[in-house]
Amino acid sequence: MVAPTRSRTAPVAVVTLAGTIDGETATAVTGTLERVRDDPSVEAVVLAINSGGGSATASEQLYLSVRRTAAEMPVVASIDASAASGAYYAAAPADQIVVKPASTVGSIGVLAQLPQTVEPNQVVGASGPNKLAGSDVREFLYIIESLQRAFVGAVIDNRGEEIDLTRSQIEQARVYSGGQAVENGLADRLGDRTTAVRLAAAGAELDRYRLRRLHATNGTVRFLSRDAYLASDADRRTVVDDDYLLGEGPTFLMVSGLYVSAGDRTVPARRATSPRPANTTRNGGTNETTGVTGQDLVRITETDGSVAGHGAVQTVAVRPATTASGGGVA
Repeated sequence: MVAPTRSRTAPVAVVTLAGTIDGETATAVTGTLERVRDDPSVEAVVLAINSGGGSATASEQLYLSVRRTAAEMPVVASIDASAASGAYYAAAPADQIVVKPASTVGSIGVLAQLPQTVEPNQVVGASGPNKLAGSDVREFLYIIESLQRAFVGAVIDNRGEEIDLTRSQIEQARVYSGGQAVENGLADRLGDRTTAVRLAAAGAELDRYRLRRLHATNGTVRFLSRDAYLASDADRRTVVDDDYLLGEGPTFLMVSGLYVSAGDRTVPARRATSPRPANTTRNGGTNETTGVTGQDLVRITETDGSVAGHGAVQTVAVRPATTASGGGVA
């Protein structure tokens, strides 16, 4: 008598990346992904994205965290209203990217606020010609270009043969609809979050799954895009203008130009050229669930289901679990 095949059931974690990407957002999401990786019961992740991008540094942090997670288990990105610029950077390492027809995807590039030159005077002194500004404008533009090259290279490396765009076309930083993104290979298929969950479960070869949604509710979610704001299910959310990202001093941004009306305050990477050599002249079940660090609340929704079925939903709110010295969840 042949023993019946045992059905495989395990949690699929849904991690939310919503709003403008800043250090707070990146720390919350990367902390949650780290704890998911440390939980041996979780076998797949859905990264639910609704963001127009933000800080370049914070976006790179998210990219590296998602890439580490994708190296350990299936990761599927589910795009709601937007995954533009830095948010798309975070999605790029996913095994599959699922978009809605009206989603906005792309804007693969860098914006920056130029440094303001301050001349030494009777109040401020400097040890070198570039100490006060950091570098001249030409060299600063080269930094922007180097960030863009890394961004575009990461997209090409992760999406591989799926992309039906040349490097030059990607560098144009166009914004595409979800349908266009599927056609040009920046996304894999049209669908919603349920589609992404089933793909993640199938990637982990699960017959049934327990859906574990993790929402870091560490304050108000800030959106540059009203479209993303309207699509959000965050309990507390608001729309902010570009002054949230632009202020005193140079700022490197991976954000769609659709959301920045900064005029002369910002420049795109395409204006950058390599600096001249230095010697030349220059011209101008909640106990299973982990959350984020600190005292922030995590909203957890547990669902039992199958790749082709439905399940009951229960939502609770708990304090995030703490990490024991051995790396487990206490």
